[in-house]
Amino acid sequence: MLQVSCRGQMFTHNRQGDLHMTSMKTAGTIALTALMTAGLLGAGGTYSFAASHATRHAAPAVHLVLTMFGSPLDVQTYQERANLYTKMHPNVTVTVKLLNNYDQEVETMIAGGDAPDIMEVSQDAVGFGAKGAVLDLNPYIKAAHLNLNKRFYPGYIDQYNYKGAQYAIPDRGGFMAMYVNKTMFAKAHLALPTPDWSWSTFLHDAQKLTIRQAGKTTQWGLSIDQWWPKYGSFIHEAGGQVLNNSETVSTVNSAAAKTALQFYRDWMFKYDVTPNPNEWADLGAGMNADALFGKGEAAMMPTGLWDIAPFNQAKLNYEIVTMPRDKRGGTEAVGTGLAVCADSKNPQVAFDVVDFMTSFKGEVPIVTNKEDIPANRKASDMWYREQQGVIAPDQWTTMNQEIFSPHIPPTWNQWQGVIGNELGLFFDQKLTIGEAAQTIVLQSKNALAGVQ
Repeated sequence: MLQVSCRGQMFTHNRQGDLHMTSMKTAGTIALTALMTAGLLGAGGTYSFAASHATRHAAPAVHLVLTMFGSPLDVQTYQERANLYTKMHPNVTVTVKLLNNYDQEVETMIAGGDAPDIMEVSQDAVGFGAKGAVLDLNPYIKAAHLNLNKRFYPGYIDQYNYKGAQYAIPDRGGFMAMYVNKTMFAKAHLALPTPDWSWSTFLHDAQKLTIRQAGKTTQWGLSIDQWWPKYGSFIHEAGGQVLNNSETVSTVNSAAAKTALQFYRDWMFKYDVTPNPNEWADLGAGMNADALFGKGEAAMMPTGLWDIAPFNQAKLNYEIVTMPRDKRGGTEAVGTGLAVCADSKNPQVAFDVVDFMTSFKGEVPIVTNKEDIPANRKASDMWYREQQGVIAPDQWTTMNQEIFSPHIPPTWNQWQGVIGNELGLFFDQKLTIGEAAQTIVLQSKNALAGVQ
């Protein structure tokens, strides 16, 4: 079972290809100051009241339930954000409900006629949408005059969109970026990567940063695992993609995708700059990509921005830079969104809450509680300013320009089973890239069509 640290938490692939989290964070309590008067904020990533709820007199009482997964800090932050809305709308109450076995429990709630009103979603958003469990939010977005491209960096949006239907609004953000150990770069007399660094520079640096003594690797140039946003970023950089645009068949048999995946495996076996599967096993139980970099035993590691807090606690001397470029830049988005359940008795109010919670004012507690990186453009820039210089301004600008949404089909879990199994055999050197790609393409047609 692949285990990776992500969003400052431990994830295991126990949702059939999706991720389930157990928190490793602790809460920080910081008072939220008033942002603007009258509770009204301007456009461009900020909350604006729709005409339908600008003025309400003796409005009927409405109670909503928001389900989510994560940690006690996540519960606290979601509730705090919901309370900011209900403070302005005293007829509305919102209960935030943590579900530990999220997919199973929320599906049971829906099947039993006890559906929540608002759901936290990730790669399951379009799957719920295709089943009719969550609403296409486009009519509500249009009525609220909400411009998603102004509120969010565009790369966050499409992961919740399927065939034009927008099944969720981006909420918590994040994307792949490269962490580099500044001390190791300095000792190797290497300049830190620039925003336009290339694959060739990346490989050169990884080779120079790998140190062996008496036949044993004492410092790895790179620490990486086989998580889909990581290899997906490199496929995108090579000019390829994992699925075709209509998401009916895999395109990993393209020259670009195969080049990227072969390059990925070559780091382990040809260039030996990162541990291969056997070497990971030799490093001991519990050792993973994050731990190897966090212990100061690897010079570079691609992962999400959620690792900043634990690496700061470890007092690492590091910086975060863009992913290296080939034909183009590319950093795959990883985050969560908020969806409105189709069975909600108050879908308009539920959308109004989602609209507010994903506004600048609604996402400030994500920053002040040090929970995560918000998806809201203005709030994420606020988050960036608090990171004490671990990301240079030109790197931050480039990262946000290069975010892209992964292709998320409704049958995500089934599709992940296909590609995960075959690429696992490829990364273990049991298949060539041609053999793995051919099988993935053949099996993808049924997986994407939902045929077992």
